[in-house]
Amino acid sequence: MRPFRTALLFTASVALALACSAGCGGCNKSNSGGRITAGGATFVDPIMQEWAAEYNKTAKIEIDYTAQGSGYGIKELTAKNIAFGCTDAPMKKAELDAANAAGGEVIHVPVAIGAVAVVYNLNGVTDLKLTGEVLADIFLRKIAKWNDPVLAALNPSVALPDLAIVPVSRSDKSGTTNIFTEYLSKVSPDFKTIVGTSTQPTWPKGGVGQAGSGGIASHVKDNPGCIGYVELSFAKTNGLGCAILKNKKGAFVKPEAEGVTAAAEAASNDKPTAEPYTLHELTFSLTNTDGEKAYPIVGVSYAIAFTKPPADKGGKLVAPFLKWAVTDGQKFAIEKDYAPLPEELRKRCVARIEKIVAE
Repeated sequence: MRPFRTALLFTASVALALACSAGCGGCNKSNSGGRITAGGATFVDPIMQEWAAEYNKTAKIEIDYTAQGSGYGIKELTAKNIAFGCTDAPMKKAELDAANAAGGEVIHVPVAIGAVAVVYNLNGVTDLKLTGEVLADIFLRKIAKWNDPVLAALNPSVALPDLAIVPVSRSDKSGTTNIFTEYLSKVSPDFKTIVGTSTQPTWPKGGVGQAGSGGIASHVKDNPGCIGYVELSFAKTNGLGCAILKNKKGAFVKPEAEGVTAAAEAASNDKPTAEPYTLHELTFSLTNTDGEKAYPIVGVSYAIAFTKPPADKGGKLVAPFLKWAVTDGQKFAIEKDYAPLPEELRKRCVARIEKIVAE
């Protein structure tokens, strides 16, 4: 893979041409172009809703996206109840085999790159610093109080309260959880052994489960002492504090677009060596990368689709929409707290999308 470069946005005229070539009723003024049924990851939902509104303005296509987690996207795609799904965890072999048997070849297309923010509720604490190892110990319940000496040593100028730490995790099958647990498994051997990388792991007792990123954000916001993990836009929408994490190079980095881009650039030279990344083209791990400025918990949300998506769910409209999303649609990334797909990756995504031909 060639090194990622700074993303350059495609012009609006290119997006318009893609929309009008969709066989979707063109770019006329009537809202008669059609409808795409989709669903899956909550990680991508903020930008997906923006895309749905913007794409409808020019292409006159309705995008009905149901955000119920990556597991939902994989399940509904396999059942052919949606034209495309979204997942932050590439499909495992068993999932891929089931989908292949149900509807043929499935492709993965990166559509959004973003930070998984570690959010917390501590009155007056705005710049909490954590390492991966300490974060793992918090979710393993080895560190149970906010004024624990380990936390105090990392935050010497912060008045940490004598308050119980309550980890909040996803109760549903979640790609965001997969990203988070993949990171913790990389930095903590104990976490890898006890919990491991999973979309729906068994957590140690003492925490709280919530459905969706919105559920975690709301619970943390309403309950002092809580700590959780969400896509960055959910943190900002709820006004939550975000931990500053120590990366692989020893720098403390905030969950911002620059750190996400740095993680993507650092991962560009790494060839996947383990499943599920080796099962698919254009899937890769962006957690705990070597970049000097890289934020350590970065994930990719993938659109997953059959190469022949079901026509009754808007299959013929999928390829034009996804092409628009990975090109002109990327101009909405930063304002929705994602990082734009790097230019070279966008080119490869467009080529991959060309494999989609509706039934």
